[in-house]
Amino acid sequence: MYDTDEPITDVALKSDPAIDPLILNITSLLVGNILTVSMCLFGVVTNLINIPLFRRQGYNDGVNVTLTALAISDLGALLGELVYTAIVDPYIKEIDLVVSKVVIGVISGYWHEYFTRVSSVITAFAAFERCLCVTRPLKVKTMITTRTAVVVNVSIFVVHSLYLFPQFYTMYFDWAFMPERNKTVFVVYVNSLSASMFPITLYFTDMLLPYCTFLALVVCCAVLLFTLKAKAKWRRTVVSSALEVKPTSRHLTSKERKSGLLFLSVSVMCVVLLLPQHIVYTAVIFVREMAMDGYYSDIRTVVGTFTVLLQAINSSMTIFIYYNMSTKYRSEFQKMMGKYDCLQFLKKDT
Repeated sequence: MYDTDEPITDVALKSDPAIDPLILNITSLLVGNILTVSMCLFGVVTNLINIPLFRRQGYNDGVNVTLTALAISDLGALLGELVYTAIVDPYIKEIDLVVSKVVIGVISGYWHEYFTRVSSVITAFAAFERCLCVTRPLKVKTMITTRTAVVVNVSIFVVHSLYLFPQFYTMYFDWAFMPERNKTVFVVYVNSLSASMFPITLYFTDMLLPYCTFLALVVCCAVLLFTLKAKAKWRRTVVSSALEVKPTSRHLTSKERKSGLLFLSVSVMCVVLLLPQHIVYTAVIFVREMAMDGYYSDIRTVVGTFTVLLQAINSSMTIFIYYNMSTKYRSEFQKMMGKYDCLQFLKKDT
């Protein structure tokens, strides 16, 4: 752990690197500052498209409410990740800044983590909602109304803000004079509560809650996949028998099947792309030297550079799933882009 009431700077975090600094810098530059920043910028644009597009579709049921909340949380995560990735650029030296890189990294990093966790829980709620749609298609509209979806999604944002409490409760920001730079710098201080709060932040917020979310997603994915296959088989049997049946709990419309597959794809992408980052957090719990001030922190930094890129991909690529698997989304997207093209054409004429 850090010494209490001692300022933390990027120099203080590392004294004896475990990896060649050149390799570390090249990885950070290529993967972090080029690939991740590019993906973040792309994701910001796609989510700024998604938010008004879902609004254009209307909020007649809870689906678009949840998808809008997911787009907002993904946008927040990408903005935080964009700032964090830019500030950890190895060619931006701490000595050139009045505000320590650690201060900016802490604020933007926790901002990014907050919205990433919100996104994963919203995805879990969306998957659960789809499970109800395929298992209780005749009752789901009374169970998950628009108002219910609004309350649940807002509650997810509010409750998860508690994640930030132990993080910032154990530290504070203040000005400190750095003799080696002959400059006063805005830095991070760790208080005496950090030792007691450290197990809570690691075991509860970084391990228990995320893995419970992933478990819920896996269970929902399994239920969706099994139910969709079973009902597709039942439908083929009915069609081959040339029987006319009234809608029942075993009957799914084409729209409901496509919607189920859409959320199944989003859920699988969420688990596959976000899980590696939490495996790294788990490794830090059991390998103390992988902490920010540990000997193997450079290894964590290199691995973390790739896992952060995966998080950016998760927050950016949903637009392709929506476009390919939702006819309604594709139609609204084409209308929106067509309107934009028309405006550009009119501007050129004038």
